[in-house]
Amino acid sequence: MMPPVLARLALLAALVVPSLAHGGHVKSRDHTTERNGLKLALYEKWKTGEEGKWKTNGKVVLLVHGATWSSYCTFDTLPGYSLMDALAEDGWDVWAVDLHNYGASGKTDADWTEAASAANDLDTAADYIRALRWVDKVDVFGYQWGAQVAALFAEAHANKVARVALFGMRYKLYEPTNVPKEPSRKNSFSSALLKPEDGDLDPAVVKRRAEACSLHDVASPNGALKDLGKGSSANPKKLSMPVLLLQGERDTDGEVLSDRLDYFKALGTKAKWFVVLAGLGRYAPLERGHARFEKALLDFLDAP
Repeated sequence: MMPPVLARLALLAALVVPSLAHGGHVKSRDHTTERNGLKLALYEKWKTGEEGKWKTNGKVVLLVHGATWSSYCTFDTLPGYSLMDALAEDGWDVWAVDLHNYGASGKTDADWTEAASAANDLDTAADYIRALRWVDKVDVFGYQWGAQVAALFAEAHANKVARVALFGMRYKLYEPTNVPKEPSRKNSFSSALLKPEDGDLDPAVVKRRAEACSLHDVASPNGALKDLGKGSSANPKKLSMPVLLLQGERDTDGEVLSDRLDYFKALGTKAKWFVVLAGLGRYAPLERGHARFEKALLDFLDAP
């Protein structure tokens, strides 16, 4: 992933950079597109030699970040803990988008980036990717609050989505909290530190990630916090494509598990999987056992 201090390059003029962690055979590229004049930053990773296969095999996936941190911090922060690298190694053309008001994407005061608004960003990103890669549909993975965004997009645009994978999906469960009064909140090193009870975390990885994230994402919009204070507007009955729900074993208290099972049972598709990842918690992609998370996701994405 390109360092945030470098200029984001224009559409189709993006710089291709080899990933040294993979001997140079996993490459990355930054892209820019627009939605109603609002800049959206996209990041792409792939393995050299796979470029000619995607039009036929359809291995193109779009990742959606969570409530606080943008795509770089969520999916590609540290060597050995990059979900983008893991998927690229399996032959996928891997994309991630910074939702508006996050990361390198444009900022607007038109809204606070609630899930319903952010889903429109995915529509724009998916159209850009589909046109560039000549595929009818993309697969979509939503992470934590980003699962709300991914689900809403897939409901509205089933013709553009092949499969949907959701980690940490929330349905009718909500967090009674004070509605934020400001459109954004400041981030810091301390707020970026994950807690020991959050999962099987390496303290050194937690520290390095917090250092990188707090520098990259100095503030986050509060739309996600507004969303967390009410039940989701997602309608699982509208999802007709294959769906995977993922969660960590250590993130299975009674209310959370019951809420996710309610969403799972209500899904309109018969092609659905619910996977609990042994030994992992709320931050499975960043935990010591992240390979188990990656395998579960790839088993779903690679299924015939």
